[in-house]
Amino acid sequence: MDDKITSDNDGKSKFSTYYHSLPNDAKNRYSTKLFYDAGTKSLPDPYVLTEKWSTDPNTWPDLTFGDIYLYLIDTPSIFTKESMKAYKSLEAYKYVVSGHVRVVLSHQISNDCPYIALSSKVTPSQRARDKPHEPWVYLEKKTGTVYCAHCTCMAGLGEVCSHVGALLLKVEMGVKIGMTKTSSTSSACQWNSKFRKEVVLDMLAYEWPTLSMTLV
Repeated sequence: MDDKITSDNDGKSKFSTYYHSLPNDAKNRYSTKLFYDAGTKSLPDPYVLTEKWSTDPNTWPDLTFGDIYLYLIDTPSIFTKESMKAYKSLEAYKYVVSGHVRVVLSHQISNDCPYIALSSKVTPSQRARDKPHEPWVYLEKKTGTVYCAHCTCMAGLGEVCSHVGALLLKVEMGVKIGMTKTSSTSSACQWNSKFRKEVVLDMLAYEWPTLSMTLV
C-alpha cells in the first residue's frame, strides 16, 4: 500500500492498531472507503482519533430513516428490501430497543471537512459480558447522508453489519424525538448516555417509520 496512505511525513501511522491487524485485502477496503472528493482526500481512521469527541447529540446531522434505508440497500450488507420492510425483526433494531447501543460519540474532524464521524460500542445481545463491537460511520454534515461505515466484528470486514445499522438507528431516533435540537445540552447528553433498559421508555414514545415513509 502507498506510504502516503499509511503514514504521515514523520513516519507515524495514520491508521489504528486494528487496521494493522487486518489481512491485506481488508486493509485495502478499509483505506479505500475513507477516500472522498474523487479520491484526492482521505478521512482519518476514526479508531486513531483520541481527542475532541463529543457526547452531545446537538452535533449530529439530521439523519433520516430514508438515508439509512438507501445506504443499507445500496451497500453490500445483510440488509435487503424485504428485511427492511420487517425492520422490527432485524438484529439492528433489537440492539437499539434492548439498549445495547452505548453512548454515541461525534467528531467534527475539521471545519473544512464535509463529514462528521459518529461511533459507539454495541454489546452482543446474548453475551453482555463479551467485548463490545465498535462501529463507526461518516455522515455528511449538511445533509445527514451516510458516506461510509465500518465495524470491528467479523461481518464488518466485508459488509455493513447489524452493529452499524444499530448505531444509525439510534442516531435517527435521537433526531426524530428532537434530541439534536434541544436547547438543553445536559438533557441531550443524558439521553445519549442511556443504554440497557432505560432506552425502552424512549422507544414507547417513538414512532418508527413505515416503508411508505422511508423515501418521503
